Amino acid sequence: MNKKLFSLFFLYSIFISCKNYYNETMDWADNLVVETDIETVRKSQPEFVDIDWQNPIIIDGQEYYEIEIKNNQDILNMQNFLVFENKKYKRRETKK
Repeated sequence: MNKKLFSLFFLYSIFISCKNYYNETMDWADNLVVETDIETVRKSQPEFVDIDWQNPIIIDGQEYYEIEIKNNQDILNMQNFLVFENKKYKRRETKK
């Protein structure tokens, strides 16, 4: 019984120690000021966010940069993007 209890506690400890940065990332993106230049946004990027700034997806003249979140545990597996036009921030978009 003690081994099972210890194992369960150990697994639970590992699970809760993995920080999920999803909410912090959404707060950061949602608080970016519209029309902020891309370099300022890049400099404000949190350490737990990865963005491939060299390879945007271009749709109708807008640049979509996918946000990769470290330790993301989003069960819906949503894709989040920062959208820029003429190197100015426009919005965050979420897609399934």
